[in-house]
Amino acid sequence: MTDTWSQRWSRRGKLAASGSAPSRVAPPGMISFVYGDPDVPSLPLEEMAQAAEYLAENNRRDALAYQNAIQGDELNESLAQKLARDQGIHVSPEQIFVSHGASAGLSLLCDMVLDPGDVVLADAPAWMGATNMFRLAGAEVIGVPLDDDGIDPARVEAVLDDLARQGRKPKFLYTIPTFQNPEGVELSLERRHALAKLADERDLLIVEDDAYVDLRFSGEPKPTLFSLSQRGNVLFSGTLSKTIAAGLRLGYLVGPADVMATMARGAVDTLRNTYTAALADWYLRSGKLEAHIIELRQIYREKCERMLAALEREMPEGTSWTRPNGGFFIWLTLPEGVDAVDMLPAAREAGVDYIPGTAFYSDGSGRGNLRLSYSGVTLEQIDEGIARLAKVTRAALAKAGAPAD
Repeated sequence: MTDTWSQRWSRRGKLAASGSAPSRVAPPGMISFVYGDPDVPSLPLEEMAQAAEYLAENNRRDALAYQNAIQGDELNESLAQKLARDQGIHVSPEQIFVSHGASAGLSLLCDMVLDPGDVVLADAPAWMGATNMFRLAGAEVIGVPLDDDGIDPARVEAVLDDLARQGRKPKFLYTIPTFQNPEGVELSLERRHALAKLADERDLLIVEDDAYVDLRFSGEPKPTLFSLSQRGNVLFSGTLSKTIAAGLRLGYLVGPADVMATMARGAVDTLRNTYTAALADWYLRSGKLEAHIIELRQIYREKCERMLAALEREMPEGTSWTRPNGGFFIWLTLPEGVDAVDMLPAAREAGVDYIPGTAFYSDGSGRGNLRLSYSGVTLEQIDEGIARLAKVTRAALAKAGAPAD
């Protein structure tokens, strides 16, 4: 029966079947730096219990009923207040579309905007969850290289010019400007202004994914591209997964009200998760989120600093890495001659796991890079995991014929 179904996959089904994803549950003894999972001990279990108790005591049966995705006035109002306070984004509740997690919102956007053969510009490297969605929709993904200051507007403009000479135009640019996944870098203030101006001048649509914007633990906050755009060319993608709880499955898109209404009508599931939305709304209105975010920033600061110190202490000469001011990730560049893909089996054998850089590129680049996530592991696991990674890297370096220090 399985063979019968697999023989009938569509183009999209075949692309999905050819992919793979490591398990979120690490085998016994394995230290996994793979997933950007939130810190489990900090999840607000008691507060969610209080929210549930509030709903029950106030006869909120509506939280268990059907509700159209665009009808959720209460959570939308709370999100609008949060966006104005924290990101300088001033919108009405009607300009917010709440989805089943940020990924579901992005997937719906692909369904609504992309046709086979379309072009999408993206960070290079880019979060593979997004680029996989673009490819499943039949789009061609063109990567724009990053540096320490994020994506370069001049390079974006050069790609636009090249496409224009071919009579082509991208549907949109997808970028994570703040604590980018996978590199952890952030778009500089100067480049934010330049990119927003370029988008306005060239009629370039931008999808701004700011999943980690609340988790800054050093450096000065920077304005969103959404707030800088004069023509409304930017859609803002946010999530409550990183700050409240991933299990609530609540993300949101922000844009023109008519666009958000069309998104809601175009969704396969036109209904929202009313219960988790009501829990999140109570949490936002209670004022508890602000204090929780302060706690999270300290937790992730400590983990990031611990990993940076371990890398400095353990890794062989020739290794380099980014130094993020927030978020979940560090991007590692291995010594010359060491291949992250080839080294992965030995790393797993040694009890440490990571994602090779090739997963984040469209052209097979990134064999000398890997992504490390510090968010979901303990401080002790960070120390031991980096020690294991360093040992495997030295062995790979010796095998490549270079001195291991």
